[in-house]
Amino acid sequence: MVTIKEIAREANVSPTTVSLILNNKSKERKISAQTEQRVMQIAKRMGYLPNLQAVSLKKATGQFSYRIIIFWVADSRAQTMMRFFRSIEATIEEEKLPFEVLLQSYKAGSLQLALKNELILSCHGIIVCNAAESDLEFLESNCFQRPVILYNRYSKKYSSVVMDDRSIGTIPAEVFASHGRKKPAVITTLPTFNGMNIRQNLFAYTCLSRSMEEPLVYCSDPCAKGGYETTLRLLEEHPGTDCILYMREELALGALRAFAEKNIRFPGSKEFIAIGDSALEISEISYPSLSTVHLPLEKVAAECTRLISHQLHAFDCEVTSTVVPVTYIPRESCPN
Repeated sequence: MVTIKEIAREANVSPTTVSLILNNKSKERKISAQTEQRVMQIAKRMGYLPNLQAVSLKKATGQFSYRIIIFWVADSRAQTMMRFFRSIEATIEEEKLPFEVLLQSYKAGSLQLALKNELILSCHGIIVCNAAESDLEFLESNCFQRPVILYNRYSKKYSSVVMDDRSIGTIPAEVFASHGRKKPAVITTLPTFNGMNIRQNLFAYTCLSRSMEEPLVYCSDPCAKGGYETTLRLLEEHPGTDCILYMREELALGALRAFAEKNIRFPGSKEFIAIGDSALEISEISYPSLSTVHLPLEKVAAECTRLISHQLHAFDCEVTSTVVPVTYIPRESCPN
């Protein structure tokens, strides 16, 4: 690991000067801007990382804690974010891990703007959630001197915890087929990661393999109103559709009004299943109650926490991809 003395030797200044600059005390000690810039550039080039354990011990009362930053996309998945964050906090408390967790939002496709060097230097580990394909390309092309864990994304470079995307796509098709359905449809949003394509492709493949028609695909805005409007359009253009997979639970909740306006009752001539990314009680109390492929977000968050804890204490960790199984919950929209 690069030391302050090595940076001082390279910059031709004293170790004390380097220490003051790295601790943001240049102006206080009247160090010139040119010297500060030169030292910072050398420190960055040499890959200097501050001794965070020593910093934490100075600030605390003796117990050292690791600082973990969670990067989460600032979009309509705010409720999912709270489930994830609370589950990590619960795991930390239950397993008595010496962690403090910070939440950092970013725009999909702009992770490189949020993952700033000063943030990396201020933490011990990073969990990246909801990364777009361009964000993954950015991660793959860079090396970070901190453990990085990916939530629900695949990588050859970083360890991850993912949902069972194959089962998420296969289960609804198998259920519809077992009920004798023939005319399936999918209401989805623009894909934000490859797992969405895997789910949709496996749904279509399973439908065809079970002698159903190729699913109609309708793209919606990622909100309840989008689910309502898109479902109305589907029902008007293809009234014979007898089963629908909603790729987000929010879309299915919006569709309930469309079914009511069309006087469609459940159980009946149509069925639908949603990929359940919201809290379970929402699906339970809707009318009709939603059949869902439930995404075990709490289990995924717990596994992310354990994985980053392992990587903080182990050297040369192998890249792993932990797959968490999903659960199908039948309700009134597609009864057992």
